[in-house]
Amino acid sequence: MKGDIRIHGNSSLVLFAPNNPNEVAASDLNKTWVVKPYARKNDGTMATIRNVTLKSFARLEKVPRCTTNHSVAAVIFSDWGYCGNYWHDFNDVLVPLFITTRKFNGEVQFLVTQKRDWFFSKYQPIISGLSKYEVIDFDKEKQVHCYPKAILSLYQHKDFSIDPAKPPYGLSMVNFTKFIREKYSLEKDFAVQIGENPWRKPRLLIIGRKHTRVLTNIDKVISMAEELGFEVVVDDLNRGPYVQEAARVVNPCDVMMGVHGAGLTNIVFLPMNAVVIQIVPLGKLDQLFYDEFGVPSRDMNLKYLQYEILEEESTLIDLYPRDDPIFTDPMSIHKRGWLELSRVYLQQQNVKLDLVRFRPVLEKAMNFLRQ
Repeated sequence: MKGDIRIHGNSSLVLFAPNNPNEVAASDLNKTWVVKPYARKNDGTMATIRNVTLKSFARLEKVPRCTTNHSVAAVIFSDWGYCGNYWHDFNDVLVPLFITTRKFNGEVQFLVTQKRDWFFSKYQPIISGLSKYEVIDFDKEKQVHCYPKAILSLYQHKDFSIDPAKPPYGLSMVNFTKFIREKYSLEKDFAVQIGENPWRKPRLLIIGRKHTRVLTNIDKVISMAEELGFEVVVDDLNRGPYVQEAARVVNPCDVMMGVHGAGLTNIVFLPMNAVVIQIVPLGKLDQLFYDEFGVPSRDMNLKYLQYEILEEESTLIDLYPRDDPIFTDPMSIHKRGWLELSRVYLQQQNVKLDLVRFRPVLEKAMNFLRQ
């Protein structure tokens, strides 16, 4: 929107009149929309997002006067929904926020409904990298803020990634990860090239999950990786609000591997051409997990390998008979809903890798770094 835009957050109200009514379709004037400013438009969590009412007029007459005038653009969004889950923080807010606001070069102000202070503290380098201005708590704001431009809600292209062919055109996930490395002052832009640096061991980071989807034979995996020539680091990457600490662990690494989980979101801190290995547990979740981390990895100019375990590599065989639908008909578990699917395949399941079967994956990762 461009024109006379008046925002009264406490009333969840945005009033808009174009500078030139002839530039706006008559059918879009004197109209009211109710918008939920959160990126996951077709998800059940939208029911938890506060409504914002947008009203358009040919001219703004008999409306609240501006109490604060701004010369920059405004973007209104919510950080509610699934935020608090590390992957969703990026997928639902941070990547869409980058897509929506990068073009303003910081000359934009964020007005946030259902604002969680911890979110803006946790991701302060990203937020301040996109806006030079104070974040306004939309719901508590009693003043009428006036802007020449405004965007209500955020663009989202696909899971945890950016499509350069979609508006605003030209941005890519490589742009996003470069931005992330800059804002977190990460020094390594490219993974090691073994051919040019034969004396350097590539660093392999194994995400050491501690509660669910645990890699139960991690010590043997470490030994095998070291035998193949890797320098191995094990870390759960769970730093709570201290994202910078996780970023500093990840960025020096050339390969990152882990059983599916939010910890893999830290691939945003890897240098370009690094290798990501996602271990997919049982449950016919391979396509979903590929969409969540495989596609984004490739869009970030990372190499991606997906290892799908066999029944013998799952600890579910110690909990259920082999003729149980959990093994014979996973889609029947899917039909019971996400809570049951998650309980069985994500909460109850740990992984014991078949070292003979997994070894070629590490060898392929090493070969990627030789190219």
